[in-house]
This record gives sequence, structure tokens and C-alpha cells, in this order.
Amino acid sequence: MYAASRQDELGVLRIVLEEQYERHTTQLALLARQASQLPGADPAATAALTAASRRALGDIARALHYLEQDGYGSCERCAGDIPIEQLAHRPSTRFCTACRPPRAG
Repeated sequence: MYAASRQDELGVLRIVLEEQYERHTTQLALLARQASQLPGADPAATAALTAASRRALGDIARALHYLEQDGYGSCERCAGDIPIEQLAHRPSTRFCTACRPPRAG
């Protein structure tokens, strides 16, 4: 059975993140065009989608930056590996499951 190395997994994740970055960039361009060309478009919905795409772009850009610096995927507290599945789900993840601060609720 083939066991992918951590670097291989991060390489695949990089490709996924780059594709997501392109998709969000395209979505922002379409939303801007929609806002200017469709006077009946719901401005609140457009603003919410725009904000979500911008947040996602920021998270993905940060992840790609840290991938370039070889600092991505390590917990900021314990320096252990953050599971690839967790990174794929939330690229801005900075802590492993054990070290993640509780959510304010």
C-alpha cells in the first residue's frame, strides 16, 4: 500500500488551494459585474457573497504564503502536524485539534 508523504499531501493541497483561489477571484469579478449591470440584483446578497469570497481569498493567500515558506501545516502551539483534512477544510487553520482554542459561543 502506498503511503503519501506529508510533503506529497501538502503538494496536492497546494494545487487545490490554487484552484480555489482562481475560483474565488473569478467569482469576485462576476459579482462586481453583476452589481454594475443588474440594477435589480439584491445588494445585500451581493455584498455578503463578496465579503465571503474576499475572506476566502485572504485565507487561501495566507496558506499559500506559508506553503512557500515551509511553515504551513504545523501547529503554532505544539509544532505538531495539523491533519491535511483539517487544512483542506479550513486553510487558515493555525492549531491542531488538541491545541485549538475553544470557540466563543
